Amino acid sequence: MIMATIVGPASVVHAQAQSSTVPRSDTVVVTASRMSSTLSNTSVSTTVLTRSDIDALQPSDAVDLLRRLPGVHIDQPGGLGGVSSIYLRGGDPNYTQILIDGVQMNDPTNSRGGSFDVSSIDMGSLERVEIIRGSQSAVRGADAISGTINFITRGGSNELQYTATVSGGFSGYRRSSAEARGPLSSNAGLVLSAALIDDGDAIEGSRFHNRVLSAKSDIFPSDDSSLRIVGRVSDNNSANFPDDSGGPVFAVRRTSDTRDATEISAGLVFEQELSDTVRFKVESSVYRHREVFSSPGVAPGVRSTFGISVNSSESLYERGDVQANANLAVTEDFKLVAGGAVLQEVGTSDSFVSGATPEVSRFSLRRATKSVFAEARWQVIPDWSLQAGMRVDSPDGFSTQTSMSVGSIYTVKSWGTEWRANWSEGFKLPSFFALGNAIVGDPTLRLETSSSVETSVVQPVFHGQGEVGLSVFRTYFYDSVDFDSSTNKMVNRNEVVAWGSELTGAWTLDDALTLGGHVTFVDTDIRDDQDELRNRPKWRGGSDLRWTGIKDVTLSGRALYVGRILDSSIPTGDRALSDHTRFDVAANWRFATGWDLGLAVDNVFDNRYEEAVGFRAPGILPRMSLKVVF
Repeated sequence: MIMATIVGPASVVHAQAQSSTVPRSDTVVVTASRMSSTLSNTSVSTTVLTRSDIDALQPSDAVDLLRRLPGVHIDQPGGLGGVSSIYLRGGDPNYTQILIDGVQMNDPTNSRGGSFDVSSIDMGSLERVEIIRGSQSAVRGADAISGTINFITRGGSNELQYTATVSGGFSGYRRSSAEARGPLSSNAGLVLSAALIDDGDAIEGSRFHNRVLSAKSDIFPSDDSSLRIVGRVSDNNSANFPDDSGGPVFAVRRTSDTRDATEISAGLVFEQELSDTVRFKVESSVYRHREVFSSPGVAPGVRSTFGISVNSSESLYERGDVQANANLAVTEDFKLVAGGAVLQEVGTSDSFVSGATPEVSRFSLRRATKSVFAEARWQVIPDWSLQAGMRVDSPDGFSTQTSMSVGSIYTVKSWGTEWRANWSEGFKLPSFFALGNAIVGDPTLRLETSSSVETSVVQPVFHGQGEVGLSVFRTYFYDSVDFDSSTNKMVNRNEVVAWGSELTGAWTLDDALTLGGHVTFVDTDIRDDQDELRNRPKWRGGSDLRWTGIKDVTLSGRALYVGRILDSSIPTGDRALSDHTRFDVAANWRFATGWDLGLAVDNVFDNRYEEAVGFRAPGILPRMSLKVVF
């Protein structure tokens, strides 16, 4: 089954593959380092999805987009009404740092301990997505313990342009968005966008309504300076059967959780070129998340004789940071960046838990983190470069953390072979939920740390018309915070190890047909414990076929294989979810200048698999979209 997904229609593969006019190695990567970087001089495992990739894939949402990438497992129990969880190379969902235009979006008040639900991201506004794997705290600070995903939206244009997109499908599925792009003046551009999402009622008990407004402006005060300003407001109303309830299949109580959340974020980046060798940058961002949550709880069952009581909460979290750095070209072959940052976090949570003795509790937290960092890149010889980074973070209430990274890139020019190796460290502070939740929280939790190592090789094949890549990695997570069902509390695990490999391939047969595929193996182990981590398949595979043989028409077919997953719910106890394969097809027709008609069918063969116990996939979902640009 695994091999079938490789040799069949191929995955988004080379997720790293780019437009035919832009060599993959020259693609700019802004997330992996504070120095100017491309895929060719980035030692960490990096995937870049461009706008053309997104258009060809026609994903229904960001969850659908990310689940097709090597090393990324993402689930969405109960449709978009449930919280999406990203398991990057076997790490917990809150181990992946999520950015939108460089502004961190992780929410430490949710039950995932600091993850971000990517369901609210408007696919139409994206320019590209960068996925950086491995511990990234030496560059990104806390929370980048498994990696970083940066969703980058489109910028302004030299000409005024309007875009409108509407799409609909079965069971009330609806999407709509509008965007205006253009110049504000000869040295400034602006983008304004709005989007609405309604996930319909394909899954019992699930509801998701989202409204997003965003803005982005690029200003060039002079020939050697730039200013970027971004802002985003998102408002969600969602409902879904509670976590661990057994979903629509097994839940005893048939009432859903409800969640109303509002997010506001903004960011500013100013860059000044002081000379040919010195560049100065100042960045600042703010993030605010407010959520009102209500749950009917979960009835007692096999795993718990008490179940989960009726509960509710209202939480508010605010984060602000300022950082500055200087880029210095010491010589043509040696580059250096150094700087500092200050991060301030404030949060409160009021919660109510019913029961024989109803409990009302309030939790508040204020903490600051001061940081200094440095990175260097040395082109030792034309075919070999070295990179290193170090960051020192001093968070209130915890010991000072030093995170380091070292990387190497070597190219065998006669064969075109690229070999990379990287070692890095990461850390994460306990989330507000883990520290202060009235039911499962523990204010004495220790911070989590990680150490990861990987090596990878990419080999061109078929006279440069294709390539094959292999990455092998191993990550140690120390003091990992997890839920202990025996005590019904969050606890620190001693050590969790995740190791595995990712095999990718891509082949362009001619100008019209592209094939690709990937297979990921990830094994996780809790040291000195017989328990198995939930929601982490050992095997995943994907394949993708893209054909553009007819003018203005793009056809694509995709397959995704997910291996056996261990999950658990209170009504059933531990339960192994069967492996499954899902097939999707899509077509896009540009029938007139500026007019695109899209048709996609998800889960073509109506496979009723489960992503979590009792949450069955909604089945076949046809959908149609119309995009107008004028």
